[in-house]
Amino acid sequence: MMTMGHYRLLEHTADMGLEAWGQSREELFVQAALALRAVMMGAARVESRRSISLDVEGFDDAELLVNWLAEVLFHFECRRFVPAGFILEFSAEGLHAQVQGEDFDPDRHTVEREVKAVTHHQVLVEQTPQGWHGRVYLDL
Repeated sequence: MMTMGHYRLLEHTADMGLEAWGQSREELFVQAALALRAVMMGAARVESRRSISLDVEGFDDAELLVNWLAEVLFHFECRRFVPAGFILEFSAEGLHAQVQGEDFDPDRHTVEREVKAVTHHQVLVEQTPQGWHGRVYLDL
């Protein structure tokens, strides 16, 4: 006996959002980068063994947040640099960051999720009476 065709829909989450808050714009961007690291590596312990400098541009705070996180992701994916801490300085052109961290060590660091990209989908950066708030979605 031949049965009629059927299908079912499977939920698949290809995106993950992150929100961050801070008393300052600098703190918001640091918290967003720490959230990105947590998405990728969970609660992995990362030490400050060396430092890299990053310069990031954006025409507004939302684009700057996306570009900032994309740059952090690039250094993790392509240079295998795991960030531990951040010192940021904003300018009219964007931001300059000193990022402390270490090289990826598969014996100590576990990748929990592969992040393909930081997206512009529903990106938000706003200053509120309580401080700064940001939201960005990641393509997993």
